[in-house]
Amino acid sequence: MTAPAEKVRAALLRAGRDDALPAAEALAAYLELLLRANEAVNLVSRREATFEALLERHLLDALDGLPFLPRPGSGRLGLLDVGSGGGFPAIPLLLVRTDLQGTLVEATGKKARFLVGAMEALGLTGRIVNARFPAPALELMRNAPPRALLTSRAVADAAGILRQARPALAPEAVALLWTTAALADELRRALPKARVAFHLSAGAERRGIARVERFT
Repeated sequence: MTAPAEKVRAALLRAGRDDALPAAEALAAYLELLLRANEAVNLVSRREATFEALLERHLLDALDGLPFLPRPGSGRLGLLDVGSGGGFPAIPLLLVRTDLQGTLVEATGKKARFLVGAMEALGLTGRIVNARFPAPALELMRNAPPRALLTSRAVADAAGILRQARPALAPEAVALLWTTAALADELRRALPKARVAFHLSAGAERRGIARVERFT
């Protein structure tokens, strides 16, 4: 195992993410791709542009979503990621859960081109939609099968994203939103019929993941 992969493996063990260990090599390769691309494209801030920072603050954060994903079924599950940026949380989740088929929506052309290259280099199958969400992104996805999972990180208007994404999602879809406890409370008020469970991230005071059901 390469040195970067050993770092990833050690971090996964510390975090109790044994379920991601088989993907350690691929996860390390993704972080290295992102770091190289970040020299030309602003995917993460300069302060975050080290292997260790990406690993601890972004990769492990993305993988916190693993316990809340729908269970694997007999076929592939569609994942819709809104505002993908440099690929968190979607790419780490796709690398670990190989039963997921990803559609990543990113409005910025340079970031979308990185995502295309990264998916290809990592052997992932999926689609990058370089368009603003909801329009025209949803129109470009109009004929695709409905997705079972929605993910989004650094969410500001969680309820708005869920409402807008409905046409692209299955009725039983689950949403995972990397957000704060306060915004999760706002989501409960905005969508009173939805089932919202907020899970605080380890070591965090406010940030975590809101798992949302019954919103479609």
